[in-house]
Amino acid sequence: MLYSVVILVCSLSVSPSECRPETAIDVVLGPKVASQAQCGFLGQATIARTTLAPREGQEYLKIVCRRGEA
Repeated sequence: MLYSVVILVCSLSVSPSECRPETAIDVVLGPKVASQAQCGFLGQATIARTTLAPREGQEYLKIVCRRGEA
């Protein structure tokens, strides 16, 4: 089963449990991977090698692993 890495940029006013693509300020689609572990590692690597950064005191990033989705 493939997983897709999804990186969400959410407002600090949105709780982590409510941070979803529908409520995020921005959604970044990452690569497809074979496992949840790879999803977490590649999600972090994607953030590290890009200029993607939350505005301090206003936003946070959340990595989501979606099973079987593009």
